[in-house]
Amino acid sequence: MTMQPDTDMPRLWAVRLGLDADLGAAQVSRLEMVFSELLDAEATAHLRDGAGAWQIEALFSYAPDAGIIDALLARQFEALGLPAVTVSVEALAHRDWLGGDRAAFPPRHIGRFWVYGSHVTRRRPAASWPLLVEAAQAFGSGTHPTTEGCLRAAETIFRTYRKSRWRVLDMGCGSAILGLGALRARPASTVIAADNDPVAVRTAVENRRINGIARHRMRCVVSTGFDAPSVRGAGPYDLVFANILAGPLCGMARDLVASTAAAGWIILSGILNEQADMVEARFAAHGARRARRLVIGDWTTLIMRA
Repeated sequence: MTMQPDTDMPRLWAVRLGLDADLGAAQVSRLEMVFSELLDAEATAHLRDGAGAWQIEALFSYAPDAGIIDALLARQFEALGLPAVTVSVEALAHRDWLGGDRAAFPPRHIGRFWVYGSHVTRRRPAASWPLLVEAAQAFGSGTHPTTEGCLRAAETIFRTYRKSRWRVLDMGCGSAILGLGALRARPASTVIAADNDPVAVRTAVENRRINGIARHRMRCVVSTGFDAPSVRGAGPYDLVFANILAGPLCGMARDLVASTAAAGWIILSGILNEQADMVEARFAAHGARRARRLVIGDWTTLIMRA
């Protein structure tokens, strides 16, 4: 068998965040989740060899902008009362990332949703809602508690309300795993998957393709909030996902509620537990009411109704 040259292998970039050696393991674990959610990437923490200090690393399938990441982290760390940190970005050598690490990314059951990568060859479980999303993608693959919370919330809603056609908005879609999940649960629905990052939207388009979703069922658009006419014009929505961060959620509260149909559902995540009251109050001020809170670790998913 002839091996493919290295240049055919997926290229990844590592974003590394150095932390104070005095931080405890619990604090580092918390920051690992914040880092992962802020960058919408899978992040891992480990002790640097011989340094006695922690480092958090996230992998990207494109070259990220260190300056933008530095600014985002500075604001978040300031809000948490933590000192500023230095971010480094490194292009990693070509290798077969999925081939080398497949055992680390087994398929996951999240309720009826079955999230798996292309390396998984076994037959999907009966009656499951399969979602093919690569574990090495930069925009989330279902492993973060915020994504899990959104999928579990959606499953609860779809299990309770049986109508077949839903108008769905996946705001800040990233990989579009949430919009894809809605279509797996209710195939006759239509989804707008919107993100302000063109790279995320390209990822969403590719995930739409590999999951066999027709274009007319899921439209992927670049939009900052509701700027794009296609996002504004497709409402009112029966179901809105917004898995972003607490600050942007509060800033978009009026538009998100206004875009939701009467008695429609709003699933909000990217919210640390201590931020949940603030986010809920902001949405309540615009007429939404809480149906349920779902807490997974340090993260809260809010399920609200317009």
